[in-house]
Amino acid sequence: MAYQELSLLQFKKKFPSERACQKELGKMRWPNGFVCPKCSHARAYERPKRHLFECAGCGYQASLTAGTVFHKTRTPLVKWFWAIYLVSQDKGGVSALRLAKQLELGYKTAWAMLHKIRKAMGQRDSRYTLSGFIEMDDAFFGGASKGKRGRGAANKSTVLVMVESKEEHAGFIAMQKVDSMERSIIEKTVKERIAPAQKIRTDGHKSYSNLNELGHSHDGAPVPSNQASEELPWVHTAISNAKRFILGTYHGVSHKHLQRYLDEFCYRFNRRSWEKQLTDRLMTACVNANPVTFAELKA
Repeated sequence: MAYQELSLLQFKKKFPSERACQKELGKMRWPNGFVCPKCSHARAYERPKRHLFECAGCGYQASLTAGTVFHKTRTPLVKWFWAIYLVSQDKGGVSALRLAKQLELGYKTAWAMLHKIRKAMGQRDSRYTLSGFIEMDDAFFGGASKGKRGRGAANKSTVLVMVESKEEHAGFIAMQKVDSMERSIIEKTVKERIAPAQKIRTDGHKSYSNLNELGHSHDGAPVPSNQASEELPWVHTAISNAKRFILGTYHGVSHKHLQRYLDEFCYRFNRRSWEKQLTDRLMTACVNANPVTFAELKA
């Protein structure tokens, strides 16, 4: 039975202890059985108190949590499993304050756990590129700034938004916080997030004028501001939904951490058709994520 299909009581029964979570993590790390990364021996002695597998052949100690979001964690795995379950169950996201109360954690610990999970979401989505007909536009996230409008609004974060445009719905989406709308930055983002030789529709801003040179078929005809939602419907729907998501649960976020909240929104949006599998998919993303330290999260 998939994790997402488990009720709270069923999930608690499946993962009642640290040992149960260790066994599950071991299966995910080595689905075909343990293999020593140093000598390829297939048998090991478990050291559960230290989250280690000690190779029976060479004595190498392989960490159960290395190469995952749990790397060097002092928080019990059972609380990590619960955090992943709760995040995947709530479409609107989970705040650090709420997670801290539910799992009896310190606020700083809950904050770090959630940001590590969001980081794993972003890493997972970065493996994919958009294709087909792409709508692209920039948006501004942040508090209101009186007296200044348009591109480059003060006290706001600039975000490049890309959406696969289907006939009746939006496809895969990507959002990238950028330092500016300089052509070199836009070019770098497009290369990273959009597959080669796609069709891209933007407004007439000069920052997009070199997309044809990158090998894309670019339609950059000017778009009057009062027609933006008609000319670029899916990208503006995505922008509106993302702002509502961030304000609804997190009540606004800082420029420094905005990208990870955007990553969470995109991850959820891109898997909206697989809600019953979301816990499984998120667990897989966390197990295969590059570790990140608290200092790196705060930087």
